[in-house]
Amino acid sequence: MYNDKLIETMKEKIMEAFAELGFQLERMGDFGYGFSYEGTNFIYLSNDDDDFLNISVPGIYDLEDGPPSTFIELMNKINSTLKYIKAYDLEQSIWLFYERELLGDEDLPKVISRMILHLEAGLMFSRKAMAEIKSNAEDNSEDDDIVESDDKE
Repeated sequence: MYNDKLIETMKEKIMEAFAELGFQLERMGDFGYGFSYEGTNFIYLSNDDDDFLNISVPGIYDLEDGPPSTFIELMNKINSTLKYIKAYDLEQSIWLFYERELLGDEDLPKVISRMILHLEAGLMFSRKAMAEIKSNAEDNSEDDDIVESDDKE
């Protein structure tokens, strides 16, 4: 019973911090709360674990958008390069996540704004990485075409 009240109290503090930052959160069923910043959709993932704050950017790249190797290469590039942001495959779509442990004495508006900025930077990094991966794949494809035409001569 005490633990349920503690969870609600931390969730209330988090919700108040989002409101203080000017975000209008929209309930997304049991999943969490959606909000937008600079044209990017985010989700505050509310759960029963009051020790962690989770924010994500959903669906940055879908498996059907290209070959499976691009999907895997992009996830690996994000996870091996970025320090705070992690990419996960949710229903054949890459989502960016930032999870932070809460100790209880944080300046939540400051923490949330930094998390959002890190996620935004992670999204920009991901877009650049996608472009590089696709460019390299096209270059390799052109090289293969040249080799094939040389073999025919």
